Amino acid sequence: MSNKSQVEVESRVIHGAHGVSSEEDHILTGKVMQVGVGSIIIFIVGGIWAWRLQVATTHEFAPEGPAPIPALITPDKDHRTAYEIGIVNQRLFQQDTHAEEKIRSQQEALDKGYAEDRNVVSRTPLNQAMDQVIAQQAAARQQQPAAPAPTPESQPTPAPQP
Repeated sequence: MSNKSQVEVESRVIHGAHGVSSEEDHILTGKVMQVGVGSIIIFIVGGIWAWRLQVATTHEFAPEGPAPIPALITPDKDHRTAYEIGIVNQRLFQQDTHAEEKIRSQQEALDKGYAEDRNVVSRTPLNQAMDQVIAQQAAARQQQPAAPAPTPESQPTPAPQP
């Protein structure tokens, strides 16, 4: 056992309600500080090592430096960039009207019956085609003879219940 007497050890024991006893907390502040400072030093050394590794790898794969910025990304004199690069939209959603313009032109082509060439009408316009289908359906209904109403004599009579 240590050099502490029984009285010193017992003086650190806290006696609580219901017969529960516990010792005071002993925090070794020096050890906690050593671990914290050591962790920070290891983190800094690891960060510097990772940075040097990245610089070396970048220089190995691109010795002449980074690639130039593509012309599509570089803004022109009006501060505009390409609308889309690959399949990635480059504009903010609030500024993007491309979809609305595309839908509007498609709806116009449907309404006017345009094909690929705007000067050639290749099919019946959508509204006219819908009107034709409705007229054909109405004409077909008028041509069908009305089914005769059943007469009471032709209907079977139910058998009497006993």
